[in-house]
Amino acid sequence: MSVVRSSTRAFMAVVVFLGLFHGVILVLGLATFLADQMEPPSPDRAFQIFVLQVGTDAALMVAGHWLMRSLRYSTRAAYGLMGGAAAALGYGIALSNNLLIMPPLDGTRLTASVLPILVGMVAGVMYVKLAGREMRAVPAGETPDAATEAPATPAVTFDGPVQVRTSLTAVAIAAAVPAAIVAVVTIPFVTSIFGHFSADGSHSFNWSKQVNEMAFPAYFFMLTLMTTSLPSAIVIAITHAIARSTRRTRGIDYSGIGAAVAGAGAVLASPFISLWLTIPITAVAGVMMGLVYRWFAGIEPLSLPEVVLATDRATLVGADDPSRRTRAVIMNG
Repeated sequence: MSVVRSSTRAFMAVVVFLGLFHGVILVLGLATFLADQMEPPSPDRAFQIFVLQVGTDAALMVAGHWLMRSLRYSTRAAYGLMGGAAAALGYGIALSNNLLIMPPLDGTRLTASVLPILVGMVAGVMYVKLAGREMRAVPAGETPDAATEAPATPAVTFDGPVQVRTSLTAVAIAAAVPAAIVAVVTIPFVTSIFGHFSADGSHSFNWSKQVNEMAFPAYFFMLTLMTTSLPSAIVIAITHAIARSTRRTRGIDYSGIGAAVAGAGAVLASPFISLWLTIPITAVAGVMMGLVYRWFAGIEPLSLPEVVLATDRATLVGADDPSRRTRAVIMNG
């Protein structure tokens, strides 16, 4: 039977992903203190909260992975549910132990858990993709059931037709690419505006200024994510539909189709935005979204033809059979 590998590389990638999420939420929480003209928590306290949150989620992901291996679950759906459950438990631990930089208001605690749960589900699926699967022997004394028992001669190669999978998780990950591009572009811009040092040339540490430097890219990321997620998902869906209809499975095919679809979307929006500036940006975003979707979605065998339900054996003839071009005659009277 197959189980998901225990991979340090995949685990570290998931930890980085969780760290980015908690970092954005932490920075936005610190910026809220400044917006309300309140003194933000100290850098040590902010770093402590960040480390504890990431460490808690990482530990729960490790525990969930070993639980999945012991239960012999290796599907993406199972790991997605595991990641969501781990994130929900981590959110509950952080909420009960005052590990949230800005606790949710009364009446919104359940609603505030939706985003961490979605991020945890994406992290679980990401781990499966990065770690891969391996065959695991059945422990001595146990009898494998028919659903999980490996065949006597398992196929090690497959040369049949394949197609790229339809994956909602891959769509969600790829839809965040435009927001990530905006955040990366705004970081040097914001840094050049605020600067690292005071205007008088002194090298004194200004915590509020550092928070502002980190908050602007985070704000731009969240704003772009909320405004471009649905259009990006539509672009990815159209890209995937075109690629599957034309039997394209390579990453370069998806990147080219994604650039064309995103560019066409920019042309349609030309009455509202500047065309010469948006086409290159949207084309680059389309290339990245196509590549990200193709990589996370994976491939699957092409579906077999649908089963035919027949009631008359005489109708089971080919399209070129003479019986389909002529009609039998029965004299009536």
